[in-house]
Amino acid sequence: MTEPELLGDLHFWIGCGAIAAGFTAFASRKGEGVHRKAGTLFVVSMGLLAISGLWLSLAREILFTVFLSAISFHALITGWAAAKSRFVLCRWISRMAPVSSGLIGLGAVAGGMIAGASPDGALDGLPPDAFYGLALVSAILCGLDIFYALMSAPALRVRLTRHLWRMGFSFFLATGIFFFGNNHVLPEVLRTPVFLALPVLAVVVWTVFHAVRTRFGHAVAD
Repeated sequence: MTEPELLGDLHFWIGCGAIAAGFTAFASRKGEGVHRKAGTLFVVSMGLLAISGLWLSLAREILFTVFLSAISFHALITGWAAAKSRFVLCRWISRMAPVSSGLIGLGAVAGGMIAGASPDGALDGLPPDAFYGLALVSAILCGLDIFYALMSAPALRVRLTRHLWRMGFSFFLATGIFFFGNNHVLPEVLRTPVFLALPVLAVVVWTVFHAVRTRFGHAVAD
């Protein structure tokens, strides 16, 4: 697969937009206009980010980020579908989610086996355990996907909790890759471990806070 000209730059700027939209959605009041608009922009930009990342990974033959992009997209689309279950397409996405996460997990296991069998014991410069770690994440997602798919009519709290934590997980991957993988675009004075870690930790804290509050507090329709 060839890499289209400027795709790398486009991928970077889409990522910047996704991060800005994500923080706006987190910071705004849930269920209100700003949150809805920022959330829509986040879903679209994160979807494009995952797809362009997958394309770049295939073009550059980096298997690890192929699975990373796939996991990010899976979490995003299943999180979106949970909040929009009134649509037939979204219900089908939720039902087929175990197949998607299962295939990603099997692929990651295969990647780990390839890495282990290589002469230097690595693939893409990473040991087998890195791929098995992605396989474990995929297995957890798959188990939760199966549990959710078996629910005949998930309650609002359950749907919105799934929506929040999966959006947050996808956002966590995006911020982690940006602040620890592409921080060369930031001024040197800002490239300190504390500054780079703060946005990523903020996503984790916000995700846990809103997911717990939604699951055990007041659920607001998205």
